[in-house]
Amino acid sequence: MKQYKPFSFKQFKVRQNRAAMKVGTDSVLLGAWAHIKPGDKGLDIGTGTGILSLMLAQKVNGNCQLDALEKDPAAVLDAIENFEESPWPSCFSLFETPIQQFTPGSYYDVIISNPPFFDGLPPPNQHRTLARNTSKSFSLPLLLQFSSKWLATGGNLYLVLPFFQLETLQAEAQRVGLQMVKQLIIKPKQAKLPNRVLVCLQRRAAHLQSVQTEELIVRDDFGNYTQAHQLLTRAYYLNAK
Repeated sequence: MKQYKPFSFKQFKVRQNRAAMKVGTDSVLLGAWAHIKPGDKGLDIGTGTGILSLMLAQKVNGNCQLDALEKDPAAVLDAIENFEESPWPSCFSLFETPIQQFTPGSYYDVIISNPPFFDGLPPPNQHRTLARNTSKSFSLPLLLQFSSKWLATGGNLYLVLPFFQLETLQAEAQRVGLQMVKQLIIKPKQAKLPNRVLVCLQRRAAHLQSVQTEELIVRDDFGNYTQAHQLLTRAYYLNAK
């Protein structure tokens, strides 16, 4: 089996030898963009290596309670190591179960997920393909319906999706009583079309809110990270100032 070096962030490391999905731009941007308050209870659906949970914990120095769901036994092993070796091991609870079989004990202030809804060309690795592509067992409607039921009043659902799925997301969210309040449109370069979108949704209020929309360009024309990207991720990347 190919060995992968742990990915080192400023305050924690992510071991990723077993998990199908390795540390990538999508999760780092989502984790950096999402908000959590001290004392919040959060849920990470499809935690993989645990990177999103770790990023949330860093924001509040472990002053939170985070449940992490992962059905892939290989990824669970990585997540266990990453949680135990982090500076905040006591704030994590890991559940090796699919979302359909999970019943929370209470509502969540934050739900976050980098879901497997990529409908483009599948990656060559079969294990990674299974983790990345939409399946009948884990769908966008299921994720939104679950979140609508278990979000606390004023709670936030954070997702990263391919940009072309934005309209589908909005329709499905409306159907289950969620509304988008923020979105960050991601472009790989200035001259490129958007390829990802980060979204924040809440339970739909009596009066619809206007959606706060911003844009982030990942790299400049020379291939370097833009200032906006560095500003968003500087609390995590080792080489960020």
